[in-house]
Order: sequence, then structure tokens, then C-alpha cells
Amino acid sequence: MKLTLALGIGGAVVLVATGSAQLCRTSPELRPAAQNLGFDAGAPGMPLPGWWLDPESWLPAARGAYAAEITTSRNTSKQCASVRSVRADPSAPLAFLDQVIEAAAHRNTRLTLRAAARVAPGSVARLLVRVHRMDCSTSFFDNLGDHPITTPSWSFYEIQAPIARDAHDIEFGVQLIGQGAVWIDNVSMNFVEDGR
Repeated sequence: MKLTLALGIGGAVVLVATGSAQLCRTSPELRPAAQNLGFDAGAPGMPLPGWWLDPESWLPAARGAYAAEITTSRNTSKQCASVRSVRADPSAPLAFLDQVIEAAAHRNTRLTLRAAARVAPGSVARLLVRVHRMDCSTSFFDNLGDHPITTPSWSFYEIQAPIARDAHDIEFGVQLIGQGAVWIDNVSMNFVEDGR
């Protein structure tokens, strides 16, 4: 198997593998299905089961710049997740709380990713969905570029993503841009047949 380094969004190093196995990004695990979307697993103050905090996995210099945990500062459920900056670090322009799931079972569907979120005053966050093809190119990307999360009040945000016939994986989560904090809750993923 041959590995090729490429730069992704935010300067992330992405490994592209040729051969029988592909790794379209450096998240530690590609799963068959999403986990812990309601943040029910885990205890307040502890890490989030089922979720990964980047840039830890692809930018070693940024380790410790951000923290993610279960919290009881919630919307409608018992627990939610928070991501916050721990130190100002220009080498860590953002944090990404995410999961990556296999796309095979969802090909030729349309995903609606919905979540409640809020930020600390002055913070900016973005819900994100990215779909990779089998060759690891991107078939869909949306990070709420025209309407980021900027309010300290809980609001729902939504992204609709077509899952291509040759989709390999679906990456989703929330980004905290720069300094501050974001809370996320009530994450849902709904797949419906795409009639196009």
C-alpha cells in the first residue's frame, strides 16, 4: 500500500492510501455507524465516547490547545458536549469534534444532519459535513460558510448532503474557529432516498 500526503482544510495533513484499504483522513477510526449522538454516554467533565477531537490527530504541535468534554450545560437533553480553547495557539486555528462513518449503506441517499448549538460570546463555530469518494476526493462539503454559529442562545442548525453512488465515508461534527467555546446537543442524522 502506498501513502501520499496531501493538505486538507485548515492545513490538515491527510493520508491517501492506494490499495485495498483507504484512509481518507487521519481520524483514528472509520466506523460503520455514528455513536453517542445524544451525548448520553459518558459523565460530566469526562471525554466524549464515540467522538474525536482534532487537530490532535493531525497536528501534534496543537495538542492541548483545545479540550472537549461532556457537560450538563444543556439544551433539552440531560447532557451535551462542549469544545473550548485552552490556550491561544496560532498553530491551532480551529478544533473539530467529529466522527467518520462508512458511507456504503447510505449511497444514493440525502443526509440531513441537524444539531442544536450555541457559542460563548464572541466565538464562532460551524457544523460540518464532508463526503469522500472511493478515491478520497470530496464529493460534498458544507461548513455553514454563509451562516456560522455565532449566538450564545441555543438554536438548531442543519446541513443537507447528497451521498454519492461512489461515496466512501461521511465526516461530520462541529468546528470551533479560533478562541472561545461551543456547545452542541441533540445531533441527528436522517437518510432518505435521493430521487434525483
